[in-house]
Amino acid sequence: MHRKIIRAPHRLITRFSTLWRKRFGVLPMRDAIDDVTTWFASPLGKALVEAEQQAIADATHSVFGYHLLQLGISGQLDLTEASRISHRFALHPRPEPNTRLSALADFNHLPLPTETLDAVLLHHVLDFSQSPHHLLREATRVVIPRGHLIIVGFNPWSLWGIGSRLAQLFSCKARWRHQYLRLGRLLDWLKLLDVEPIDIYQGFFPPPLPQEGAIKHLQWMERWGKRWHLPWGGFYLIVARKDHVALTPIKPTWYRYRPLRGLAVTRILGRVTYSHSVSNQAAGANAKASERSLDD
Repeated sequence: MHRKIIRAPHRLITRFSTLWRKRFGVLPMRDAIDDVTTWFASPLGKALVEAEQQAIADATHSVFGYHLLQLGISGQLDLTEASRISHRFALHPRPEPNTRLSALADFNHLPLPTETLDAVLLHHVLDFSQSPHHLLREATRVVIPRGHLIIVGFNPWSLWGIGSRLAQLFSCKARWRHQYLRLGRLLDWLKLLDVEPIDIYQGFFPPPLPQEGAIKHLQWMERWGKRWHLPWGGFYLIVARKDHVALTPIKPTWYRYRPLRGLAVTRILGRVTYSHSVSNQAAGANAKASERSLDD
């Protein structure tokens, strides 16, 4: 009876945690793709994507290389048009009408060799991932040393974050059930992966209102937020560089060493070399033997 009383609070907490994750937790990415893709086609989603695409264009303008990979929650968006990198392609868990889509893949297990890409764009995939740290590590793995990561995510410390929290209380849609990754937390993860942030940008300062008229009326908030570089943008964009430098082993230079004086025999490079002391001893022995022969 006493054990049952002790276990009761633990079971209650476990059951409450399960119900909380079922109601407010992040859904599997495959289940969230349809709703988020439809939401990106709404007036609010279009305004957000337009602001993000402008920021991505400014970020990729200074990123060079040969291969650029886009990983996004929506497979229908092409966000790398302004990039100077010639080979731009995308991976996605589901087939989508996108000319950049090259293959179907799980973001947590990318079918790419280690250190093969010059840049990787992560568009809200960390927000809608149930294991964002593992996904970030996998994206870092495929980037070459001195390559770049471009990360776009929702800022929880903003009007957008407050609005999405309120919307989550009244709606079960996947568009509001995402990770609330703080910028500082993400920067700590990058530091652990030896990735250095070189530029941080924030945008979309109005609250997430679905009416198109309200979005246009609140454009003054966007202008003032950009002018004063306020830290309350609805999304943040991080341009980070992988600091891991590939090492080239240097082979040691082998020299031909001379035998040391005073040693009887020195073996170097498979040959037996006699030292001067041994040769002198042998010469003395031969002289003594010749003297004995003369005496006899």
